[in-house]
Amino acid sequence: MSFQKWITPALFAGLCFATVASAQDVDAGLSPDDEAMLKEIEAATAVPAPAAPPATSPASFFTNLFNPAMSVNGLLLGSVTSLENPLPGQVQTGVRLQEVELQLTANVDPYLSANITLAIPDAEGIEIEEGILSLTAKPYGLSIRGGKMKVPFGRENLLHTHALPFVDRSLIGDAVFGEEGLNEVGAEASYLVPVPWYLLLTVSALGGDNAVTFHSPNGRDLLGFAGLKNVFDVTDDATLEAGASYAIGNNSDRLTSQVFGGHLVFKWKPNDAATTHSAVVAVEALYARAPRPDTPRGRQTDQYGFYAFAQYQLFQRWYLGGRFDFLQPAGVASPVDLRQSAILVFAPTEFSAIRLQGNVTELGGGGEPIIEGHLQINFTLGAHPAHAY
Repeated sequence: MSFQKWITPALFAGLCFATVASAQDVDAGLSPDDEAMLKEIEAATAVPAPAAPPATSPASFFTNLFNPAMSVNGLLLGSVTSLENPLPGQVQTGVRLQEVELQLTANVDPYLSANITLAIPDAEGIEIEEGILSLTAKPYGLSIRGGKMKVPFGRENLLHTHALPFVDRSLIGDAVFGEEGLNEVGAEASYLVPVPWYLLLTVSALGGDNAVTFHSPNGRDLLGFAGLKNVFDVTDDATLEAGASYAIGNNSDRLTSQVFGGHLVFKWKPNDAATTHSAVVAVEALYARAPRPDTPRGRQTDQYGFYAFAQYQLFQRWYLGGRFDFLQPAGVASPVDLRQSAILVFAPTEFSAIRLQGNVTELGGGGEPIIEGHLQINFTLGAHPAHAY
């Protein structure tokens, strides 16, 4: 019995000693190349110690989180006119800061996105050009937004000053909606109709503060808008946009004013020369009826007109364009205002452009034509959202 008590532990100890000795013999027999490879394997498979987290503070945590995409656009304009004593609102000879625009865009939360545009026209005061909240979701396929917005009436009214194809707006656009355009506070819903082409329907209920055609003194009088926009693929290189617009509301005399509009836009950009050649041809017409209590109901309160322009990309950075304006002012029986414009654009990148434009305007009341020249520098800083197609 005593032999069995000590023989088993002795055999186990001997087996362990032999195993260790064998392992030492194996390690001692490794070649230098094997030892180097073994060290590389051990280094590659080693688990690194966790790095200490960087020191943070609440201030540094919120520095870049939730920041909106921001951009600044500036317009420097030098002008010369043949008028010796231009009236207020007419082109003045001199150099001015035409406009500075600050735009901020961000998602508010999973349900809302926001787009705010602040403008400083002529370096005098700050105004909210647009301030829009949009629903991220699309209930029943509807895109819904609200706030102060440029109403999508036709083609030109949507565009900010720096995105206009010319230095100035059309004669008919200024006459019907004013320098700021139809830019109202309200709510809008649009629906992309499921058809083989692009068909967008838009309706809006707005405050109606436009100072030219509407501007009812009663805050309960709303302005209604309805618009239709179609885009067709003419060829693989060309598209055609056709749209119609309508707005109705009370004017400052609390009489019903109406504006009808229609536009066509043809765009061409060849696939094999998309960066060096392109062309745009557009025409837009407006008809406005804003009755007044001191005039009989009839056409003497109506005004209408149109503009047509063409722009061709000569080379990668050079564009040439021309525009024709026609305006039949309200209260004038027969004379009309006409304007012809030509523009040459050098755009080294999408962030800057230099535009040289000349205008010849013939007023319906007679007199010498008004000749104007403009040189505009257009620049953008930051992440500016894409313009409307």
